[in-house]
Amino acid sequence: MTAGVRDAKHVEQTLVDRFGWAEEYTPPLDGSIKLQRIEAFIRVREAVQPGCADYQAVLLSINNLEKLETDPEISSSEAASAGLKGLKSAFSAGPQMVKFSTNRNQALLAEDMGLGEYLYIYLTTYGEQLARESVSDMSNMEEAYVSDRARREYTQILANQLLALQDSALQTDDPNLESDLLAEIERLKDGSQLSPWPMGPVGKSRQSLAPFQQRLDNLYCSGIVKIELLQKNRGFQLDG
Repeated sequence: MTAGVRDAKHVEQTLVDRFGWAEEYTPPLDGSIKLQRIEAFIRVREAVQPGCADYQAVLLSINNLEKLETDPEISSSEAASAGLKGLKSAFSAGPQMVKFSTNRNQALLAEDMGLGEYLYIYLTTYGEQLARESVSDMSNMEEAYVSDRARREYTQILANQLLALQDSALQTDDPNLESDLLAEIERLKDGSQLSPWPMGPVGKSRQSLAPFQQRLDNLYCSGIVKIELLQKNRGFQLDG
């Protein structure tokens, strides 16, 4: 476990050294996402699918363990078997988390994509899915929701885009872009919205993603959003 954590930190630090911290990323000013970057994002999503399934299984086992105390119809033998499986899953959660983070970061390095760009495309793409996590099978698991850190970083990324747009002489054909960005930033800051774009992205972001929507939907992993966007802090520990 210690060696795995050390390796995970090393890989992630390589990402940070190459691309900077996530909140330093500035998206394209007009909100468009280039074809090549969407395809790179899809390849990263494909690379983490086995880890998604493994971690979902861990969380489901832990979730079932918590239900044992409240289900009177479960026999003692069934409870013992489910309890043992749940305990094993609980002990494996840490190593699985480290493994997932390492594999994701290695995939990002292979695609020349930083954590900021990945977080930006992920939260822009999956706003509608994230808004439905509260009624998913894992709605009672904290891992199902965007962490405070990821929400703050995404808010800063949108602020970077807004500032760059305001400082630029670029003429955009979307007259609502500045107001849409400002409104989204305010909703995320005041807590009235726990995840971005619950009705889906707007403007050129939506247009860019539309041809890939089905593929992207198929690569969404419900219930493990916090793990998906996990990062180490600026010291030495992994942080959500």
